[in-house]
Amino acid sequence: MKIVPAADIGDLGPKQGTSVTYDWKWYYGAPTLTLWLALIAAFVFIKANRNPQALLILGPLLIANLLWLLFKSILVFNSADMEMFTLLFNSLAIGITVLWLLAHKLGDHHRFVTFLSALIIMGLPGLLGAVSYGMESSVETIAFVSVLAMLVFAFLLGFVLASWRCRKRYGPARFMLWLGLWTVTTAIVLMVAFASVVLMIQGRVMRYDEVLLEILTIGLVCGLGIYLIDLPYMILAFCSSFFRERFYACLRLKSMPHISGQADPQRQDASENAHAEERC
Repeated sequence: MKIVPAADIGDLGPKQGTSVTYDWKWYYGAPTLTLWLALIAAFVFIKANRNPQALLILGPLLIANLLWLLFKSILVFNSADMEMFTLLFNSLAIGITVLWLLAHKLGDHHRFVTFLSALIIMGLPGLLGAVSYGMESSVETIAFVSVLAMLVFAFLLGFVLASWRCRKRYGPARFMLWLGLWTVTTAIVLMVAFASVVLMIQGRVMRYDEVLLEILTIGLVCGLGIYLIDLPYMILAFCSSFFRERFYACLRLKSMPHISGQADPQRQDASENAHAEERC
């Protein structure tokens, strides 16, 4: 690969400089692929995902990436910032995908354990990505992990609060409305808290009122972005019985309809009692 610097400086000098040859090896890009190992492992090592229907999850992942490409064409950032944002997006998108592939294993535990497990599942791809991309400094790494943790918290808390609002009356449209509201609200609150801590560390608390509107706007954009990324996954959950069963099993709302193939403890106990009476 040859790199040629070019700039039109008029009569002050040549428009092009001396070319420099750079040998690019195919394995230089291998670290960027490390982030996808978690997704591959979820397909290979989880028996329940060795099912053609599990591959449907790649559809929402593709749609999310297309939305990100569209969003990137609108943004104006330098290459370093864009690389950081791309890593954040990939970490969040792959984390959501892996979470859906493991959702059927989370519903049998206490809700706090389920939340903590989901947090770990979504955080691991991000940490793997941070290591594979090779952050230039510890400050950059801490900033990346902090922002990713905030996005993951906003995503999961949105589900928790939407589930709480739908515990007595559930419906796909109702759930999605509450999910959007709580995801955006949580993202804004977490962004304000995160920015407050950063400003205190930097000793710029006195300027808080000057950047408050900017902080709220960033929180709003982050919340809407998380919701848009999650939207294709939720549509798949509503349309596919394979992932709808996992969705119901993970949230375990009493207002959710019973689906075939999913164990209903009350009906199972009643059936066992009836069989016991017949035997007696």
